[in-house]
Amino acid sequence: MFLALAPALVEAHTIPGGLTLHQMASAADVIAAARIEHVGAEPHGAGPLPPVEVRILEWLREGDTKVENIRFVPHRHADERYVVGEEILLFLERRRPDAKDAAAVPYQSVEAIADRIVLVPATRATWIDATRAYAALGKGARASDDPAALGRVTVSMLGSAEPRIVTFALRDLTLAGAAPLIGEADVPALTALLDDGARPATLRVGLLMELERRKLVPVGPSWIPLLRAAPPNDRVQVIRAAAARAFVPAVTAELASILEKGERDAAIAAARALGAEGNEAAVEPLGRAVDREPEELRFAALGSLRRVGSPAAREILARVAKSHADPETRRVATTEQNLLDARAAAPPPAPAPAGTSAPSPSSGTGLGWKGITAGIVAVMLACLVVFLRKGKGKSE
Repeated sequence: MFLALAPALVEAHTIPGGLTLHQMASAADVIAAARIEHVGAEPHGAGPLPPVEVRILEWLREGDTKVENIRFVPHRHADERYVVGEEILLFLERRRPDAKDAAAVPYQSVEAIADRIVLVPATRATWIDATRAYAALGKGARASDDPAALGRVTVSMLGSAEPRIVTFALRDLTLAGAAPLIGEADVPALTALLDDGARPATLRVGLLMELERRKLVPVGPSWIPLLRAAPPNDRVQVIRAAAARAFVPAVTAELASILEKGERDAAIAAARALGAEGNEAAVEPLGRAVDREPEELRFAALGSLRRVGSPAAREILARVAKSHADPETRRVATTEQNLLDARAAAPPPAPAPAGTSAPSPSSGTGLGWKGITAGIVAVMLACLVVFLRKGKGKSE
């Protein structure tokens, strides 16, 4: 059965949201701005999606064909549908020559229907220009052979006024790992983006973490203005992200200030963010928070004291568990105290035998061969169920 499914799996696609603009342009044989002209009727049962016909409005990569109308096989992951008359950016790749109707329908879409980029007058030129820049990098491996070229486009797109383009560029930067897409010369322009309060705070956080990861800015100091300037709708998310930098004294001090002076949700988020193991500077402000309202703030502070785990944090947990005026707060403090005691009593991990290496992450927390095998079996069983249901429907 697995061999019978292989051709279908070869034409499978990625999960929704899994491709950036650069990745789509790199994978596509044909790139164009197009208008949806015809969408076929929905299939019965688990049948294949009918081809979609589009009229090409503007070529961005012609590939080996240049016709006015193109038919392609779409793909989707739920019940999304193209809309007739909708203008979209189209990324198409050649189907396998042995695919059914490949001569009449030679292409399949790179992106899922849910991930399509709809072109509207207000942002059409922005999307066209961005796609042309990525298309110019080339197709396949050529698109990543020159990190400097991709880096120049990435930096340019990070400054785009279109949030989705910025998100794509930031993801490219993250996925590049250690590849030198950006360097010291780019820091002034990227720092200006960090300081631009008009940009979404979550995107600024992602860019800051990437700059710190690449050691292009010092770890910690840039979080202070970001925390102070975050708009109310984004402030909690920025505080949560800053928890990864709570080991920096200046960040801990700023989070402690938010804990004591911030509005309700921000204070609760700060209480949780301060709970880094050994963060002794957070113990005093967390100790004051356990006597404040609302109870969510007290519970968050107690949880962070348990994560800090220092002797001073233990003393506060013991005091609250014994004498706090609120019974529920006493119960939570007792629970946190027990968890901390259990952690302290747990035996240390046994050292690996001499001459052997530590197990790889895939053998424990990752998939590993057992997980991969189980995944394949699950897919095969799911497909079997689909085939059985399809056969039952036909017989009925």
